[in-house]
Amino acid sequence: MSESPKPLNSRNLSRATLIATGMGIVGIILFVLLWVLLSQTNLDAIARLMIAFCIPPALMAGGVGVYMLLRSGNKPNPS
Repeated sequence: MSESPKPLNSRNLSRATLIATGMGIVGIILFVLLWVLLSQTNLDAIARLMIAFCIPPALMAGGVGVYMLLRSGNKPNPS
């Protein structure tokens, strides 16, 4: 009989859950802030919606990308 796979590391899973929850909250706050700030301009509602909807995920993706690039540079040399 084969062994069943090891369960997920609960420490890593809870850390990932906290990070994802934090990013979701930050995204919602950024959306609301952009929507309120852009309401003071003469932009149409659809333009405000598109800007407020697209900027937070782009900023978060850029932050995750920079983190991954910096983190991958710290790996020790296997030789």
